[in-house]
Amino acid sequence: MDNCKSLSHSLEDYLEAILILETKNRVARVRDIAAHLDVQMPSVTGAVKSLRDKGLVDYEKNSFICLTEEGKKTAEEIFNKHSVLVEFLENVLLLSHEKAVAQACNIEHVIDSETATRFSNCSAYIKQKLESKGVLKTDDWRKNIEKGL
Repeated sequence: MDNCKSLSHSLEDYLEAILILETKNRVARVRDIAAHLDVQMPSVTGAVKSLRDKGLVDYEKNSFICLTEEGKKTAEEIFNKHSVLVEFLENVLLLSHEKAVAQACNIEHVIDSETATRFSNCSAYIKQKLESKGVLKTDDWRKNIEKGL
């Protein structure tokens, strides 16, 4: 089941940023979220209040922002979809890392967890088959992906 269905794309981005910052720094602060997402601090404050109202973060003015248990679960779903998509776009479709990340950021908001799992399974299958034949990331593979078979 997807916990992110009732969240806007923007709020999903905030949750994902908080998860990343908590993992990296053990805490998330308004200014760090603003820097991570390249937004203004008042925008972060408004988003965090909305996430707090939804029970996804604990936050009081001038304090750290912490994901609740439900918030962490939701943020991990979002982050997982992002990671799966980057993997597929970069390693199967051979997009540049930058383009794969940018595209994944757009796609992650419109697919559910089942679809993300299928992307992951497809990616693993293709990689296994092509690696066993020694063709993944070869010029032949790249040519076929870029121009068609």
